[in-house]
Amino acid sequence: METLTGKKVVLTASATEMSDFFNNPFIAFVGGFGKGPIPLSYVRKTLYPHCGRRADGQSCYAPYGLRKIEAILLEGGFSPEDIAVVHPDDLHLFIGSDTKVVGISSMDPTGMGYVSKTYSSIVGGGEPMNSIEFRKLVMHPSIKKYKPKIIVGGFGSWQLERKHVSDSYGVDCVLLGGRPKPIVEVFKKVVNGESIPRIVKADEFLNTWDYNVEMPLTKNVAIHGAVEISKGCGRNCQFCTPTMQNKIDVPLNKIMKEVELTVAQGSDHVTLITEDLFLYGSTDKTFIPNREAIVKLVKSVADFPGVKSIQTSHMSLAPVWHDPGMIKELAEILIEKSWYSFGKKPIITAETGIETGSPRLMKKYMAGKMLPFKPEQWQDVVTNAFGILNDNDWYPLATLIIGLPDEKEEDMLQTLELMDKLKDYNAFYVPLFFVPLENCVLMNKKGAEMDALSKARWDFFIKCWEYNIKIWKPTFLQNRLTNPLVYKAFDQFVIPYFGRILGLYYALTRGEKSEQLKQAVWTLSMPISESNPRKIKKTI
Repeated sequence: METLTGKKVVLTASATEMSDFFNNPFIAFVGGFGKGPIPLSYVRKTLYPHCGRRADGQSCYAPYGLRKIEAILLEGGFSPEDIAVVHPDDLHLFIGSDTKVVGISSMDPTGMGYVSKTYSSIVGGGEPMNSIEFRKLVMHPSIKKYKPKIIVGGFGSWQLERKHVSDSYGVDCVLLGGRPKPIVEVFKKVVNGESIPRIVKADEFLNTWDYNVEMPLTKNVAIHGAVEISKGCGRNCQFCTPTMQNKIDVPLNKIMKEVELTVAQGSDHVTLITEDLFLYGSTDKTFIPNREAIVKLVKSVADFPGVKSIQTSHMSLAPVWHDPGMIKELAEILIEKSWYSFGKKPIITAETGIETGSPRLMKKYMAGKMLPFKPEQWQDVVTNAFGILNDNDWYPLATLIIGLPDEKEEDMLQTLELMDKLKDYNAFYVPLFFVPLENCVLMNKKGAEMDALSKARWDFFIKCWEYNIKIWKPTFLQNRLTNPLVYKAFDQFVIPYFGRILGLYYALTRGEKSEQLKQAVWTLSMPISESNPRKIKKTI
């Protein structure tokens, strides 16, 4: 391990992105929350700790995108001795006089992502942890001392230019896209002492290059055992960047090579990275799923020696209703490799997008989302899909968007109507403000703001979290408070008490929306009624 001269190329990400959040990928969402008065050192220890170091001091695990950059550079002519992938806490061990460039991957460097924008404004607590940690990273003493060039890439790199902070953060180059050739070229220019452009567009759109030919396999294990199975989506939802990309399936033999690498380097868990598991292998223009290809993929991963658990990142709902038999067949495989549980019951989960209950908005902004069905059938698609999923032990994590451009009160009332239909299903709902992401069709539209929320939108936001609390609060407390008296005390006294205090704090500090916030917090902190418990749909 070199401590004085350093490595020529150091790759890293912020502390929130270099952590596995105690092996829970969905908890990583809270990186978009403000930390409040809690010391950063305590938050790091209790929420997003270091993933561990290899014998040479490099990080045992790193984000999948950073592992791809590492592989791109190694395949592009860089020596393993020239590159280090490290946690921010260990930069002082690898940045030195010979370090030419620090490459940083970031999903949300300035807190402009969906979760950050929504929950830092509603919950408060100040600047999101993602942006705090990114700023702390670029201001690291070793970077300031040795002054290597800084290249920032990743899904959120566009935020630096949108917020005009590249200069103040000392960022020399913003990398947009992931094509290997332009990436290798810009890193080689830095190492050779040549000037580099402020922005490098590495062919952001997948239809301009052959992903499966040009993109190398990862060389080292990623956080959560991430393995990419497909890229892009093709449903063309106008608020989303990945769905605007043509879908590309990674061949099964390449997937299994990364699974083999993941297991060989110590991870018995595999996360299948995809915009939609149910589109793998599909070539149909109306997105009819290819059951044979999907089942073969999942079974191949499940049967690989050493794989003990499997998690899928994303799925869509229309294929569920179209082919319930596929869900049952997949459930029989995945339930044996379950990563999550509900109480003591193993469950399967993945993130999915409901977004709205309005057929008008579906037709206007996401006409491909419900295919092969029609926009007018969207509520039926969602409710039937949730029923099928629950019947097969799938508990989806569902996002919904508040404040899409041209969203009217009628649209929000239709979304509330849909939520009422979903009240007896098991899921976790995440309402989010609309954010105009880079390279999406709606990128020039105005994002949603808390101060502009109508009563119907507040009712919707509260309803989502009421459902979450009623579904998940009992098992959350029971798993941590085994004494029935302690459980009852927390449910009926401790949580409501602190909820009252927090509600009063919001009432005094949050301006025009203080009353709505106060009432929301008081409502959500109320005890679960023992006389009228929530009716949970039976799963089989």
